[in-house]
Amino acid sequence: MAKQAFIPNLEPLIQMGINPRTGLPIKVSNIGTEQGLTVFDKLNIIDRQDAVNRYVWYNLPCDLSSQELENLLYSYYELAFFYYPVTGQFYFMRFALDGQGTSGLDFYGRMTDIHPIPINWGHDDKGNLIDNFKADAFTQAQYDYLSTLHLKVVYGIKDIENLTEEDLYNSAIIIRDYTPNKAAGNVAVPRQCIQQDLIKAMSEVFEYSKTSALLSTGVTGITVTDADEAFTKIDTSNRLVKQGALTGKPFIPVTGDEHLQQLTLGQGGKAEEFTLLLQSMDNLRLSMYGIDNGGLFEKKAHTLQSEQDMNGGPVGLVLQDGLQIRQNFCNIVNSIWGLGIWCEPNENIIGADIDGDGLMYDRNEGENSGAEGGQDNGNDSNDSNV
Repeated sequence: MAKQAFIPNLEPLIQMGINPRTGLPIKVSNIGTEQGLTVFDKLNIIDRQDAVNRYVWYNLPCDLSSQELENLLYSYYELAFFYYPVTGQFYFMRFALDGQGTSGLDFYGRMTDIHPIPINWGHDDKGNLIDNFKADAFTQAQYDYLSTLHLKVVYGIKDIENLTEEDLYNSAIIIRDYTPNKAAGNVAVPRQCIQQDLIKAMSEVFEYSKTSALLSTGVTGITVTDADEAFTKIDTSNRLVKQGALTGKPFIPVTGDEHLQQLTLGQGGKAEEFTLLLQSMDNLRLSMYGIDNGGLFEKKAHTLQSEQDMNGGPVGLVLQDGLQIRQNFCNIVNSIWGLGIWCEPNENIIGADIDGDGLMYDRNEGENSGAEGGQDNGNDSNDSNV
């Protein structure tokens, strides 16, 4: 009996960004070609790095690192955290509102009933759930269970004496990247979408700067009558100009006739103005994250520190907005499951040695590093465990 040919499923590799033929990441395999990283792509990477490293998380379950959780918030804005008894694990997932109209909303318009949607799932045009990529960690039965799982959203800290089985196994806590643009919190845009227009404009400034720098080189176009002038007289003139520049002789003889005339003048560009524009735009980008910067109108000349502080403007409230949302999330989670998770601003961002180790960065010494902050501030006094 002839052996049946095996046709591998390449779709999972493509969705993960892997080139099936080379086994390399698609972007890496294309570097050096026309499909390589653009300035826009590179600025996007920098922006994502700034965003995901603003805060440091401690004692996270789910086998997630601090950067991975922040990366999900950067990409999706809001996630639901819940305990999944089928696998005995905690998860951060996207979610959708249960019910129609005002059903599933409280007096303030906040969601009270939701169902989780795995990151790789979506909906078709009829509202049916579509599984774009099934991870090996889930069986079909678990996927079917998740699609029908209904969770009650908890918005406040729970008293240990009043904890119920529903709180432990059928509740969810929503975490958002920033305060939404509606009081109900149901309409907001992921951070990666907010930054796109600004990053695109910054990438265009690079091109403008390159054009300005090219014009400032003094390269000049001239009209010639035939190919002989192009490859003899012009070539000779170029060599004489270079030789005169290297020897300090500003005046050189150039022969020609009335047909050899100047077409354009090399104009000294002002590339530094584009640099200042780019710096101002980058300062605006950083201020949207609450990261200290030089301000939008930084002077060319040296400024006093007091002037610089006023010029930069107060950005701490922007950082505090995200921090308070994250710490409130930790307080609620710890009051229900006693996980001891906690979130602090990155020491590099606030310029303070929070853990007192004498270093302005996290040494990442293990999952318990920084746990004291969670125990002191995260309402970990209750001993409830799932």
